[in-house]
Amino acid sequence: MNRFLHAIVTSSLLILAASLPASAATTAKYRIVIMPKLVGIGYYDAVKQGVDAAARELPQMQVTWTGPAQDQVEKQIEIIEKLIPSKPNVIAVAANDPVAIVPVLKKARNAGIHVMSWDGDSQFREFFVNLVNFDDFGAQMVEATKAETGPKGDIAIITTSFTAPNQSSWIAAIKKHIYAKYPGLKIVDIRPAGESTEESYRIAQDYLKTLPNLKGIIALGAPNLPGAARAVKEAGRMGKIAVVGNSTPNLMRDYLKDGTVKKVLLWNAPDHGYLTVYSAYRLLSEGLKPEAPFKAGRLGNVTPQKDALNMQVALPVMIFTKDNVDNYHF
Repeated sequence: MNRFLHAIVTSSLLILAASLPASAATTAKYRIVIMPKLVGIGYYDAVKQGVDAAARELPQMQVTWTGPAQDQVEKQIEIIEKLIPSKPNVIAVAANDPVAIVPVLKKARNAGIHVMSWDGDSQFREFFVNLVNFDDFGAQMVEATKAETGPKGDIAIITTSFTAPNQSSWIAAIKKHIYAKYPGLKIVDIRPAGESTEESYRIAQDYLKTLPNLKGIIALGAPNLPGAARAVKEAGRMGKIAVVGNSTPNLMRDYLKDGTVKKVLLWNAPDHGYLTVYSAYRLLSEGLKPEAPFKAGRLGNVTPQKDALNMQVALPVMIFTKDNVDNYHF
């Protein structure tokens, strides 16, 4: 095993063991691995709050949180390859690429490991814990933009990447809603910033300089929206350029309060991690079926819906404004 990778996996397991009650590791019936797109950013730290909360409520589950330091599918594949011999009961991954990750997930499944997706879907999984309904999220993103720009004008999009499945699905939904309702809104450019506030800031600065008819920027990805907002604020174009996107209340609080941004769309990030753990538990303990509700702790009953691959659940869209942002802290 690559020494660096071994250190990452080993340290993740040690951190987990240190955070669990003394009896958890010995009483756990199931072992699951939750893998984000990358570790070490505020958004996924918020998700992990919910993962940890669910793990405390389910002593039957030994939960490991591990992932790459960069949002690269190749790094995810390497880590999963090293996890397969230890045969956890479930690997739940937020895929950085829905296709490239398929072979290693099939390898895991062939080894008897259940495979789930969350956050970033893949083309091979038994169940998907979605962020939000893609069409609904895209439609609400367009409506929030149109409320500031009016039904005509140029808009630009900053995304994390063109391969991340949630990003491509949101962009498709945004386009669908624009074409259906507001053909006067024109998407004039789309650029990837990774999961980088600084890169998003640079892209937004360039948009402001090179797109003279720009009326709005849609920034997708929690680290990217604050970068776009900062660029608009520093350019003195608050109120002239709409800035809309998804991010956390902690990252966007100041921009909401000073009026740079009117609305931030998201879902409850800790609830996403929490629901992923409960879904894995139900998959292992009783199985999951479309239209068959299951109890997910504090979230109550949730009902899987059939989709093109098998089934999924999704969280409701949340909207943060200057009036309610102080009610949330993640």
